[in-house]
Amino acid sequence: MSHREYSVFFLICPLFAAPACSGYGSGYSVRGALALGAEAVEANDASRMFPALDERTRFAMMATVKARTDARAVIERDYPDAEKAPALAALGDAGQVETAAELFGRRCDPGCLGGFGEVVGAPTAQVAVGDELEVTTVHGRTLRMHAGSDGGYGIVWRTRESSDERSRSAKELRMIQDIAAVYRQRAALAQTGQR
Repeated sequence: MSHREYSVFFLICPLFAAPACSGYGSGYSVRGALALGAEAVEANDASRMFPALDERTRFAMMATVKARTDARAVIERDYPDAEKAPALAALGDAGQVETAAELFGRRCDPGCLGGFGEVVGAPTAQVAVGDELEVTTVHGRTLRMHAGSDGGYGIVWRTRESSDERSRSAKELRMIQDIAAVYRQRAALAQTGQR
């Protein structure tokens, strides 16, 4: 199936199978996830690749963005002015975006997207490898796919790295909240001392 055929598939898909085609990858078949990936490559838009990713990576990136968004709000509200800029910078790129798809779009540069373009395409064979599928595409290349909690498949991409970042961002959020509590206490004491 060509990129053009994949594009037509995804124009028609919402009309006939809305539940399977909507959301962040929810319900995609192996072929559907690969079609979405091909569409993203054709559009040269990495953020559109995000729903085609493995649920584990998507959920981890969503949790990371949520933790960084919460951390940003705490810093902006409770940190002293002199401390805000370095603390916000320490949140990294996940602290500068609104959605996980946007974060992936930033992280999957042209080389990354081109790498997907060399692999994604109509599947020609698949074999189970543990809890993943090793899928061969029409390009003669293989990639791994994983079924999420809803049975929908996604392309495996930096699963461990994304999970580690989720854990780290959650721990750092708690630390930022603790530091903010100290800053609030200091501010309250300063106000009391001025009375």
